[in-house]
Amino acid sequence: MKLNNMTLSGQGLAHPAASQNDILINHKSEPRIDSRVISERAGIQHESLGATIKSHQDRLRELGSLPRQSLKELPDLKSGKSGRKRGRPEISYLLNEPQLDYLLRIIRGRDPERVNQFKLDVTKAFTNRRATQPVRREYLPGYHESRDGLKALGAQRHHYINLARAENRVAGLSDGERGSADAQQLGVLIVMQKIEQAAFQEAINNGMTPTDAVREVAKRMEAFASLMSGNATLGVGHA
Repeated sequence: MKLNNMTLSGQGLAHPAASQNDILINHKSEPRIDSRVISERAGIQHESLGATIKSHQDRLRELGSLPRQSLKELPDLKSGKSGRKRGRPEISYLLNEPQLDYLLRIIRGRDPERVNQFKLDVTKAFTNRRATQPVRREYLPGYHESRDGLKALGAQRHHYINLARAENRVAGLSDGERGSADAQQLGVLIVMQKIEQAAFQEAINNGMTPTDAVREVAKRMEAFASLMSGNATLGVGHA
């Protein structure tokens, strides 16, 4: 059975899929994509992809938890047989949408058309999942608009990381804690991303660098946080 006709359960087990576009799994009630699916769909060796994920794991964890599983414990996606191998077991990672978005900015497949088709398929998959499920903590309204604004400024990978750190700092979250954010923290993140959208559009209009734009956003976030905490002092004009 081909991988395109398979979907994964929360335990990583392969089952027939109702749709070829259903390439996500639920991990603790959150949509994720298995690194083996990324490997198969994008035409990249899983060992190489796993090494890339591992080398960027600290940054990926700033965008959420990064569950991993030993392939010796999982069946092969194509055959359904045990994936147990001799020597050190291969590791499979489960990525959320922001992590996948970050990863796709790094990896380069040999077949650009195949990679582009995979990007389209996975975008549709996440979009369809959001249409049928409540808003998830790792993905909030305004996330893509914010990142697209930063991308338009010519941002590099470290700019996205610094932006996520600033968001987490204001929301009172540590790396990998977005999945457990409470309602107040989610609200703060949503407001932050609205602030980012406006700031990045101004930065585009004014020809700012992505570094200066992220710094400006951080300043606005801190100003907002100061108002929320009541530490800001409102100036009073005098005649």
